[in-house]
Order: sequence, then structure tokens, then C-alpha cells
Amino acid sequence: MLSPRSGELGPGAAAAAVRRMGRMSAVLLMALFVMFAGSAARLVAPVSAAGVSAKVQDRSHDNDNPDNQLYAHYQVFNTGTSAVALSTLTMKYWFTNETPSDPLKFECDYAQVGCANISGQFVVLATPVNKANTVLVISFNAAAGSLAPGQSTGEIQTRIHHVAYSNFNTTETYSFISDPSFVYKDTQTVTLYSNGSLIWGVEPK
Repeated sequence: MLSPRSGELGPGAAAAAVRRMGRMSAVLLMALFVMFAGSAARLVAPVSAAGVSAKVQDRSHDNDNPDNQLYAHYQVFNTGTSAVALSTLTMKYWFTNETPSDPLKFECDYAQVGCANISGQFVVLATPVNKANTVLVISFNAAAGSLAPGQSTGEIQTRIHHVAYSNFNTTETYSFISDPSFVYKDTQTVTLYSNGSLIWGVEPK
């Protein structure tokens, strides 16, 4: 109410007015927050935090040294909780090529997912590392399918050899497995990648 002496609001009326303004400001701020939050939610795409978890097992085929072929038998396991497209995975077999003048060849002898769906590419390392100056990169095409959680590719049998079958020193091949048991075991020397990122194994230094 107005003060009869000054024409100003009395103490009680002024306090009430302040409270009303405070409530209006709070409502206005809440409305603005909801409006902008809704806009932000529409602008920001959801981000998946799911990672890929998989491993490689390997077994020996022979333990000869020297050997004119590097045999490697693999199986890849999906150890995660989501399906993994094999086309997103690559493996690397690290070895020393002592005869670079004799061209290398990659052979797939058998694969449960189909050898036609597997390819191998040789990459010469610019800087050699421990027991490796060359890498065989094994990849899968889309027709290889995907692995459900807990599923494996089944056996993949591969070989590396020279055109003229020059020898390899297997003791100087980082990924070579020499194991008389000839059973599949987890291997850290054959590395596995998901879209180019290392997810299993230890790269040589």
C-alpha cells in the first residue's frame, strides 16, 4: 500500500513486490533453461561408448629353423558384449625378411570364414624393430560377416613364402610360434586392430 506521507510503498508491500518479482524471475529463468536445453539436445548427436574387445589365438604348424615357409594358424575371438564386423579388424604378423630380393607371397590354405574373404598385404617397416623388418597385414572383407559375443572365426590357415622359396630364420621372426603342443593358445605377438587401433597383443619395439 502507499504511504500517506511519501506516496511510496510501505515495508510490507515492498517485500511482497520483491517476492513476486523473484518468483517471476525464477519462472522466466526456468523457461529459458528448458528452451535452450531442448535445443542443445537436438543439436548434439548421441555418442556410443561401446568398445571392441577381441583376441587372437595361434598355434604352431611346424618348428623348423630355418624354414622356407612361415606357417601361421589363427582364430580370432570376440571377447566383448557386442557383435563385431570382421571387416573392421586387421591382424599383423611381424617377421624378418632376410631375402628382400626374392618377392614375398601370402597364401590362405583354409579359413572357416572363406579364404576368398581374407587378404594379406606386406608392409616393409621404415625402421626395423625387434625381430621384424616386415609386417603381414591380414584383413577381412564384408562377406566374412561378423562375430557375435563369444564367437570365433574358426581356424584360419596361412603361409608366407618367397617366390623362389628362400629360407627364413624363424628365431628372428617376432610372431613365429614354436610350440610342440600344436594347440591354440592366446598370443601376444600377433597383434589385432579395430579400425586401425590396437586392441590386442604387443607390438615389437
